[in-house]
Amino acid sequence: MKKKHLEMILDNLKPHPKPKSYLEQYTIEGKLASELLFFAMEDIKDNFVIDLGCGTGRLSIGAKLIGANRVLGIDIDNETIESAKNNLEKLKEIPTVFNLNLDPNNIIKEVCFICKDVKYIDKNCIDNYINSNNKNIKRIVIQNPPFGSQKKYADRIFLDRSLEIGDIVYTIHNSSTRDFIINYISKKNRRISNIFESRFRIPKIYNFHSKRYIEIPVDIYRIV
Repeated sequence: MKKKHLEMILDNLKPHPKPKSYLEQYTIEGKLASELLFFAMEDIKDNFVIDLGCGTGRLSIGAKLIGANRVLGIDIDNETIESAKNNLEKLKEIPTVFNLNLDPNNIIKEVCFICKDVKYIDKNCIDNYINSNNKNIKRIVIQNPPFGSQKKYADRIFLDRSLEIGDIVYTIHNSSTRDFIINYISKKNRRISNIFESRFRIPKIYNFHSKRYIEIPVDIYRIV
């Protein structure tokens, strides 16, 4: 699949119908989601992908589209999980899916969304969703965590959990926090192998937004 086709499919999925500012719920655009997924493609292929704070499911669904063995999306908000499940079903209505000869039913059955607080996720929880024949499969975490602008240190919860459960982690953070992220990862005895620079487009969805949209510089980290 070409990146432009993945972006088209993901942009056809619905954004969050009622985003909650205290959870920093911003739907990731197809462009940024595709950039992260193609950056992570070689690790995603044939492996078990965990999407922490999965939101409306774009990264989860995209991971399966580019070759993940199975995908588990996790979010604290039940309404968000329902949106993700609806987006998974919506694959049956997107022309690009059929133009690429993809079977949406095969994709749907290998993507699971659950409502759970990320801070309670551990390796035992993840193992419950991995086929017993694939216990040695790599666990690849992809995540677009809250930046911590509404709730201080919210991003650290995601970092801690992803480093605990993931063999390899891909995570998006505000570029202004780069020094902190690099030092934090080093203290956790993990290593950043690559940093991919991009921009996160945020439309006006909350009352405190004054502009039609803004673009925030972000870094996508590959952590091993």
